[in-house]
Amino acid sequence: MCCKKMPSVFMAFFMAFPCLCNAQNTAEKKETEKKDTLVLYDIFDKLSETSHGGGKVTLAGDDIKSIINDTKNVKKQLKGYRIRIFRDNSQTARQKAENIKANIGKEYPSLPIYITHNSPDFHVEVGDFRNHDEAEKTKRTLINSYPEATLVNVNINFPPL
Repeated sequence: MCCKKMPSVFMAFFMAFPCLCNAQNTAEKKETEKKDTLVLYDIFDKLSETSHGGGKVTLAGDDIKSIINDTKNVKKQLKGYRIRIFRDNSQTARQKAENIKANIGKEYPSLPIYITHNSPDFHVEVGDFRNHDEAEKTKRTLINSYPEATLVNVNINFPPL
């Protein structure tokens, strides 16, 4: 009598065994997927590891890392206004722009000053103003020294906190 129940117990065990193994494999698979997700790891460390097939990636130089670091350090910008106090395209335009930058830096040390080159012109622009009224108010103070001062709508740097 006991022997007749034995095959059904074995049968139940063998039928349940693949389900138990599958549950374990699913847990291992999820853990492996987590490890393979590059978000959790530095991609350069992951690339330099030896893979299961024996392949290995070697990075020559730090060019890729420096490019990625440079893109992380890019200043965020927003639309705003600057005051253009100089624009010239002569052969001496660069030197004139440098001189104007030095002079305005002495007169208005709190204003950020930018020299830009948009071929063939050199520009000297000051300020990072979020709105037109702020820029216009500052322009009125500069107009006596720089009668060609005009407002330009450009991308500006975030003001310091």
